[in-house]
Amino acid sequence: MSLSRIFIILFLVLVSGSAYAAESVTPFQGNIIDRLFAILPGSWDGRAIETPVGQVDYAIDFLKCDRSVVAGVAKLSVSDHYWRFWRSDGVLYLMFLSTFSNNRKPIRLIASNTEENTIRFHAPKLALLTLSVILVESHVDIRVFHHQNPHVYIRLTRSDRKINEIERVDSCLRTAFD
Repeated sequence: MSLSRIFIILFLVLVSGSAYAAESVTPFQGNIIDRLFAILPGSWDGRAIETPVGQVDYAIDFLKCDRSVVAGVAKLSVSDHYWRFWRSDGVLYLMFLSTFSNNRKPIRLIASNTEENTIRFHAPKLALLTLSVILVESHVDIRVFHHQNPHVYIRLTRSDRKINEIERVDSCLRTAFD
């Protein structure tokens, strides 16, 4: 076999192998999760537009605690909301805790699928609860569903507020889930 023929065969094998790899990998799923971890850190002014108790201001600060954890705390008038997104073994998780009525029991959700700008979560131990995080250039929408019906709708827009050191500790070190 000639050297040029060997190079052609090698080229075809490499090209077809990389084409297969490009088709078999789903890079967009990784990209939206990477975008979530890149977009969330910082201060957000928000509004819970739909809730069982009416509209509520929803300012929240998210911090990148390490390369696989982003956590945030919203200090509301009647409760605190703790959000913790983390990746482990290729799976995206969300732990959520609302301290309403002295609740101390968080809910663990798992990303069930992703679309263009949306990550959907479900709660394995609380089947009635699903949640979606929608990343849009100008804002982040969080929609919570109870028995597949809209329950809470939060819209976050970027704020120029600075996070102080106490808030930093509260977001990353105090998990509120232990």
